[in-house]
Parts: sequence; structure tokens; C-alpha cells
Amino acid sequence: MRPPARAQKNRRLLAPLGVLAAAVFGCAELGTDPQVAVALEFDSLPYPAVITGDTLRNADGTAAQLRAVAYNGSGAEILDPNVQFFSLDTGVTIHPDGYVTATRRDGFVRLLASVDGLQSLPRRLEVTRSPDSLDAPATRDFTVQYAIPDVAANASPDLGVTVLSDDVAGGLSPNVAGWLVRWRVVHNGDTLGPTDTLFASLLDGTRRSLLDTTGTDGRSVRKLRIHAERLLVLNDSFIVVAEVRRYGTLLRGSPVRFVVNIAPQ
Repeated sequence: MRPPARAQKNRRLLAPLGVLAAAVFGCAELGTDPQVAVALEFDSLPYPAVITGDTLRNADGTAAQLRAVAYNGSGAEILDPNVQFFSLDTGVTIHPDGYVTATRRDGFVRLLASVDGLQSLPRRLEVTRSPDSLDAPATRDFTVQYAIPDVAANASPDLGVTVLSDDVAGGLSPNVAGWLVRWRVVHNGDTLGPTDTLFASLLDGTRRSLLDTTGTDGRSVRKLRIHAERLLVLNDSFIVVAEVRRYGTLLRGSPVRFVVNIAPQ
């Protein structure tokens, strides 16, 4: 005798539900395996640029490996994950241990990390020639006449420096892209801390920033924004310093100092 229609319907539902339960159970097993990565973090490089023919190094000049962090389903970091690194572009060699050697003379490459089927977003690495000197305009002394009440125009002209290479063989531009430039502000003989913006702020566009990487033109530019309503004296001055090093050694011409005098309109 055939079962009632309702019983047949319930029986038909059992197979899909069983498959779903197995799938959920399988995912649960995968997600709780402490050695299986479910997230991959590759959000920084040892340095934003590598010199052609050399190995990627950190700011101190020590050869540095690429590093990515893998996490398991519990959010814990996996020790010694089998992360592999790749380049989407020609111009570098990536060794199995994560060291990168540049073979091209200019341009950039995109690097990514991969583990357990996961793949990171690419990171851009500049390949450049040796940074040898820091260039700046002849005029480095400015006067800003500020307004009260305070307005956005209470700012210095562009304060810019350019990192240059002596290697221009073949007619290449001397500009060095992707190299770190460190900026600081000195007031009354004291270097202001990164969060000390009471009287003035160093801006990259509209964003406060003391650390920069040079553009494709080799330049790094900042403006000194004066906070006029917070000043304690009407006439004052600030020194803005740009410093560039090649692995701990100052470049020729570095540091560069700009003097910004301020006075009310």
C-alpha cells in the first residue's frame, strides 16, 4: 500500500536535508582545523621600493623577507603557514624563502600572497635605481600672512623635495619613485610630535602626514597649515625638515630645511 501523500513529501525532504547537514558538518570541520587558513593578511612590505639589482631591504638596509599572516577559523595565527608569494609582473625574482631581487631598472611590480587556496590583494613594489641625492628649490624661506578668524588659506606654499639618482644611463630620468621621505616640524627649537598639532599641521593635501613616498616624479610635497586662533604670539616661525636616507645613511643634500615665518595680515 502506498504511503499517504504527506508522508511521501516528508520522505522526499529527508535526502536534501541530509546532504545539507553533511555539508554544514564538513564546513565546521574545515573551519575548526587549527592548521587550515581561512583568512590571509598581506598588508605591508618591508620597504616600498627595491633598488634594481639588489634584494628588497628594510629601512635599516637589512635584507627582509616578504611576510603574510594566516589565521585559522578561531582567529588564531597559524605558525609557519605554507604561504607562497608571486609577482603579477616581470622584473623581480621571488625566492622560496620570501626574498625579492629586482631585475628591471624602473617601474613597479605587483606582489601577492597565497595559502590554502586563499589569495591576497596585490601590493605595489617600486623598482628604482640608487637614490643618491635630495634636491630642493633655491628659495626655502617663506612668509605666511594669516587671517583671523582662521581660514584654510592660512598655509605655506608647497614645500617640496625631489629624490634623484646618479644612474641616468640610457637617458633614463634621474627621478627616484617610491622612496621614503620623513618630514618633521620644529618650533622654538623643539621637534613637534606626530600628534602635536596645536599651532600648525603638516599636510599632504588635506591629510596630516609626516611620512611619505616619492611619486613617479621623485617628489614629496607638504604644506604647513597654521592654526591662527591657537597662536600665543602674533609673529612666529616654524622650521619644516625633509630627511631622506638610503638604508640609514643620509643622501647628499639631506636634510632640507624650510623656514616658514608667520605674521597677521
